[in-house]
Amino acid sequence: MTKKYDKEFKMQTVRLIQEEGKSVAQVAREMGLHENTIYRWMAEFKQDGSQAFPGSGQLKPEDKAVRDLQKRIRDLEEENDILKKGHALLRQRPALIYSFIYDHRFECRIAKLCETLEVSRSGYYKWTKRKESKREKRRKKLERRIRRIFLDSRRLYGSPKIHKVLQKQGTKVSEKTVARIMKELGLVSRTVKKYKATTNSKHNFTVFDNELNQQFQVLAPNKTWVTDITYVPTDEGWLYLASVMDLYSRKIVGFHMDERMTKDLVLKALERAYMQQGKPQGILHHSDRGSQYASHDYKARLKEYSMKGSMSRKGNCYDNACIESFHSVIKKELIYLEKFKTREQARKRIFEYITCFYNGKRIHSSIGYHTPNQYERLYRFAS
Repeated sequence: MTKKYDKEFKMQTVRLIQEEGKSVAQVAREMGLHENTIYRWMAEFKQDGSQAFPGSGQLKPEDKAVRDLQKRIRDLEEENDILKKGHALLRQRPALIYSFIYDHRFECRIAKLCETLEVSRSGYYKWTKRKESKREKRRKKLERRIRRIFLDSRRLYGSPKIHKVLQKQGTKVSEKTVARIMKELGLVSRTVKKYKATTNSKHNFTVFDNELNQQFQVLAPNKTWVTDITYVPTDEGWLYLASVMDLYSRKIVGFHMDERMTKDLVLKALERAYMQQGKPQGILHHSDRGSQYASHDYKARLKEYSMKGSMSRKGNCYDNACIESFHSVIKKELIYLEKFKTREQARKRIFEYITCFYNGKRIHSSIGYHTPNQYERLYRFAS
């Protein structure tokens, strides 16, 4: 026999939990109710407040009319929701409609789904028991691969990069198919588009000519380096990041972080790049006109390392586009996605991002969808 409880009973039960601090399990045990029943009451009360439980208790004829109208409204809203989600499938094969019903079986009633999408319940249940076709198996395998690549990219890759990774793995599929599957699976890149420049070019230091001249395609590693500074917000204040990129592999060969944007910040980043890359000679070093890079100490270090200086033209953001692009990427993929309480926390996350993810796992379209470390190794193997 189905038990029925009036509105007052349900509301008192919910308030007992909310105001007395009793757990759902305890109340269910004491009242002899199923826990799911109480959870359902709580959800309805949270959604509608004082208007919750309109059909509970003994109803007058006029109340029954209201209840029936409310039920019809809910049915229409449910049907409308189903039609919105399933519109693209209405003209497709029944198997696709059955798949849609299966995917949304916990959101809407199966009977209502079948009725709205004009398929039989018996046909749907028969479909759930059939064996998967080879095509369906291939599709599910592709979905798993796409999801794995997406998660492995830290939920940052869009369909173009996932398509390229699949190609490298030997999976033949179009980019449009990848994009469609990602949309169906709800896989959306979580990058945030924000960026702002930092360095100050208003100073009295002499500057180098623009020797790079936007020649961003380089034939070998350790021939051309570009460098720049960006900022990282934390609850403790700004943290500044100076980075050095090898234009051949797009690898960040050196970087340093500090709470002050001084010449020591950029000197340390350059020193690390020079040492970590094996003290290469004859490098063309390009930067913007910031005072840190134009300082006497920095120029002396370039001379010590046998590097030739180059600087962007005044007001031309494209002359140093590659390293600025990296700083834009790290902001979109890390800095603006997290809130750092301390500078130390930011340092740890940025270090891990650059050394492990950016250099080691993130593919780049400009180098044939390889990672910087891979592209550098390919050159070494070919030499």
